[in-house]
Amino acid sequence: MGYKMIKVIGYRLSIIAVFLFIGISVWGQTRHEIKAGETLYSISRTYGVTISAIQAANPGLGETIMAGQTINIPAKAAQEPQQHIIIFPETQPTQQQPVQQMVVPLETQQTVEPVVQQQTVVLPVAESAPVVTEIPPCKETYEVKKKETLYSIAQRFGVTVDEIVAANPTIEPDKKDRIKKGQVLCIPFTQAELEAMRPVEVEEEEIVIKEPVPVNFAVIMPFGLDQQKKTREAITMIDFYEGIMMAVSEMKKDGVSGKVYAYDEAQIDSVLALPQMKNVQLIIGAKDANNINKLKAFTEKNNISLVVPLLSSTTLVNNTHNVYQVNQKMDNDTYDRAFASFSAMHTNANYIFVNIEDQTDKADYMMRLKNYLNSEEISYFNCDFQNIGNIIEMLTTNKENYIIPSSSTKTAFDRLVKRLNELALDSYRINLFGYTDWQAFADKSIEAFKKYNCMFFTSFYNNPNATETYAFNQRFRSTFGRDQYNTYPRYGMLGYDIANFFVRNMYVEGEDFAANIENLTSEAIQNPMHFTHKNTWSGFINNAMMFVKYNSDGTISVKQL
Repeated sequence: MGYKMIKVIGYRLSIIAVFLFIGISVWGQTRHEIKAGETLYSISRTYGVTISAIQAANPGLGETIMAGQTINIPAKAAQEPQQHIIIFPETQPTQQQPVQQMVVPLETQQTVEPVVQQQTVVLPVAESAPVVTEIPPCKETYEVKKKETLYSIAQRFGVTVDEIVAANPTIEPDKKDRIKKGQVLCIPFTQAELEAMRPVEVEEEEIVIKEPVPVNFAVIMPFGLDQQKKTREAITMIDFYEGIMMAVSEMKKDGVSGKVYAYDEAQIDSVLALPQMKNVQLIIGAKDANNINKLKAFTEKNNISLVVPLLSSTTLVNNTHNVYQVNQKMDNDTYDRAFASFSAMHTNANYIFVNIEDQTDKADYMMRLKNYLNSEEISYFNCDFQNIGNIIEMLTTNKENYIIPSSSTKTAFDRLVKRLNELALDSYRINLFGYTDWQAFADKSIEAFKKYNCMFFTSFYNNPNATETYAFNQRFRSTFGRDQYNTYPRYGMLGYDIANFFVRNMYVEGEDFAANIENLTSEAIQNPMHFTHKNTWSGFINNAMMFVKYNSDGTISVKQL
C-alpha cells in the first residue's frame, strides 16, 4: 500500500505520520492542471478531498504526477473520519525504515476476540533457616561541608535530625546546630531501609498467572486536522498523541500488544459510527464537555473504559462505572487531604500567614488550613503585608518557619520575596508554602525558590532536575524534531503517563483491571496515577498528589502522598 509522510506543524512525525482516508462518495468533478512542485497531498489539501478520492476519479493515477498533467478533482463529499491506525508490537520504526508494516487498511482488518486464560500455580519454597544479616550502625559516613547544618544534611539523606544525633553520640542534643566543617558524621539507615533489611519469613503462596490480553484503544482529541495553521490547542493535542506513541513504542519492546486508533474530535459523531469502535477496550478523550457526554453514553452502552484526560469536574464520574478522571479538581476535599499531610510532615514547625490584601487572595484556602491547624492544636501567627517588618518578631531559630502568603500569583510572590530580601533573616530557617500555580513561574524565579525553600502541593509536576525528565525530552526531540509546547502540564508527558498506566495495566489485568485498580501503579514522569472510587455508584478519580520542595542547595524534593 502506498503512503506518504505527512507534515504536522511543519515537523515530520517519524513514528506516526501516516493517515488513512476512507469511504468517500463523489457527486461531481473539477479539472486541475498540475503545477511544478505540487503533489497529490498538496492538491488534496487545496480542494479538501482525500488522495484516494483523487485516485479513484483518475483510474491508473499512481503516486507520481508531472507538471502540466490534467487530472479530475472530485467534489467534496461526506467523508468518513480520518484515522491513524498502529498495530503493536511490530519492528521498531526509525527515520530510515519505512512504516508500511504498521498501517493496516480497514478492509483487511480482522477483529480477533482475545481469549483470557488463567491458571493457578503453586510455587514450592525450599525449607531453610532464615538468613540473619547483621545491620551495620551506619549506612555511610559523611564529611560536613562549609555552611551545612544538621537539618540540610538530614534533608539530603532522607532522615531526621534526631536520627543523625542518635547515631552520633558525640553530638550533644542541646547543641545540634554546632557542627563544623570537616566533622565526620555517621549517616543512619532510614526506617524504610531498616525494614527492608530485616529478615522475612517466606511462606508458600498461591500465585495466579494471567495470560495477557491485547489492548485495542482509540484516542479522540481536537487535533485540528483541517487547520492550515495549527492553533495552540491543536499543537498541544498533537503533543499529547505523540507522547502516547512514545509509550506505545516502548511497550512494544516489552511485548505489550494491541491496536491504536486516532481520530480528530471534530468528527466524533462519524467516529462513533465506525464498526471498529465497538471492539476497543479503551477510549482516551475528549476535550469538549458535550463530546465527553457522547463518549460516556457510547462507552457505557458498549462496556468500554473511558479515560477523560483533561476535564476536571466534581460530577464527571457520577453515576458511571467505566469512567476514569485523570485531572482531579482542586476542591475542599483535596485541600483538606493536602493540609493534613503537610501538617503531619511538619508538626513542630512555626506557621506564619501573610495577608497580601489584594483581589487574588484565596481566603477559603487560608481559612481551611488555619481550621486544620486549629483542630490539631497547632498554633500560628498572622502578619499583614504592609507590616511585614513585624514578621521577625514571629520567627524562631529553633524551628522551621513556614511563611504562607494569601495569594498564589507571581506578582504577590515577587512582592513578598522583595520585602523578605530587605529583612535580616539569615539566622532563621525560612520556607515558603504555597500553591500549585507556583510551578508555572518557578523557572523564572528559581533563585528565590531556592533561597526560601519554596514548597507546594500539586497533582502533576515534572522535575527539571530528574534524569527521567531529561531522557524523555531528549527522546521526544530526537523522534519528532522539536520540543513539546511550553505549557503546564507538558502534554506529551501527560499522554505518555496515561498510556503507560492504562495500556500496560489493562494488558496484564484484563477483566480484573477495574477491580484491582486501587493497587495498580506505573512509573510516571509528570502525572502520577492512583485511582479510587468516588463512591460506590461512581467511576474513578485520580487522587494522586505530591509535595514539591525547592531546596537551598539546588535540589528539588518530590514526595508523593
